[in-house]
Amino acid sequence: MARFHLLILVLLSAFAAAAQGQPRDYAISVDGVSYTADAAVISFTVSNQGGDALAASEIVISEYQTGQVVTSAELPALAADVSRNFSLPMPLAGLTADNVSIQIQAGIDEFELEGSPIARNNTQLFLINRADAGLSGGDSAGSPGSSAPAQNYDLYIPLVNLGFNFQAGGIEVNGRSYSQRDLLIFAGMTLAALFCLWLLSLILRLIFRRPPKFEPWQPPYAVNNWHDPNSALGRRQAWQFHAQSSAISAAGAPDQVTVIKRLLGRDGDILGGWMVRAVRTAQYDIYGRISRSEVVMSRKINKQLNRIMRRAPELDRVELRKALTPVSKRLCKSALAAIEKQNRALPLALDMRLDGLQVKVRILFELYQYRNSAWHLIDHWEPELGQTGARVPEHLTFTLNGQLPGENYKEFKARLRDDMTNLLAGMLHHQQNGGAADMEPEQTAKRADPDPDQPLPSVGELLASDEETDAH
Repeated sequence: MARFHLLILVLLSAFAAAAQGQPRDYAISVDGVSYTADAAVISFTVSNQGGDALAASEIVISEYQTGQVVTSAELPALAADVSRNFSLPMPLAGLTADNVSIQIQAGIDEFELEGSPIARNNTQLFLINRADAGLSGGDSAGSPGSSAPAQNYDLYIPLVNLGFNFQAGGIEVNGRSYSQRDLLIFAGMTLAALFCLWLLSLILRLIFRRPPKFEPWQPPYAVNNWHDPNSALGRRQAWQFHAQSSAISAAGAPDQVTVIKRLLGRDGDILGGWMVRAVRTAQYDIYGRISRSEVVMSRKINKQLNRIMRRAPELDRVELRKALTPVSKRLCKSALAAIEKQNRALPLALDMRLDGLQVKVRILFELYQYRNSAWHLIDHWEPELGQTGARVPEHLTFTLNGQLPGENYKEFKARLRDDMTNLLAGMLHHQQNGGAADMEPEQTAKRADPDPDQPLPSVGELLASDEETDAH
């Protein structure tokens, strides 16, 4: 007999499942709220947008913030495409505040689980204000839109259902009051959390984004003591330690002599095969570098310069300047941040540390003399390298003017960015006319073969020439 009853139950469940081929889908819409002396009457409509319902369900009205159930009622089973209107009174005496967000749910059960996609339209929110009961005289009604939260709150954010009332002793959020002490505690905790996040980000930056080191540089050139100091080889060896960069920075004076160095690839392309490893700026005066103004640039600047160096042979002068402008702005911004106001007039040194594989790079020295209002190339050579290993280290130093007399700070920043762009463009630009290295120097220069009857100037002659120029 028991087995027969069990069989009957199984068949009934199967019939019910078959009848429920299309599940029910309840939806609720609030029509309005009216007030009596001690209650709020909520008018709403429940419609079935799915299949026939097989069992009754429940309507639950509760406070949204606390979840406390205010009232409930039975929801009869609705056939497909059937709607039914309801009006439920909700006592006002049990509400925790004057302004309360109320949630009404219809048909949340095992057929439409709470939080499931099918049950999204089974819930509605609206606002109850106990003060409206006395103002309405018991017969005012309005829709959820007409009892707008903006009329009951000083500030309402509908997307997150947050309402704010600003009071003398604190603030009220969705009917819950917070004193000034609570707000101060919350603000303190927020500031502490923000400080901890900033500290964590700083630690991560120091660990993963440290600037490259700018260690002391040793020239890679070999020093051969067996060369006669007065011979061409001996004087070349002495000259090459005085070359600072690929730009002629000496003043144009009669018989003035200066030396520069160019970093080339094996095919003669400018900086071909070389990589920028570190960039540094620092001010200097007659006593040397000012350490507190020293800034070692981030690796991001090095990567940007290396990308532009690889593209430089394909760019003309205008395109090259356009590519270098963002790098120049970043360089100047970092450099100026470490300069004190009273020291802005001091010149600024730009140091660049580079290296390249010995089999792919060349170093070329060029000696110039100023004659007939132009620089003339009088000698050029490649140095003998010492024990450098697989990579050859090199160093370039350029000089930029500080703030000039009569120049305000805004003009100084703009002019410094232009000077930095011109300097980098001159270092990378590939000239079309041939020279000692298929390139002319940044300033006007004329090629001339060395005169065998006239010996090369020595380093002492250079220093003497500099002293005479300074004296004049």
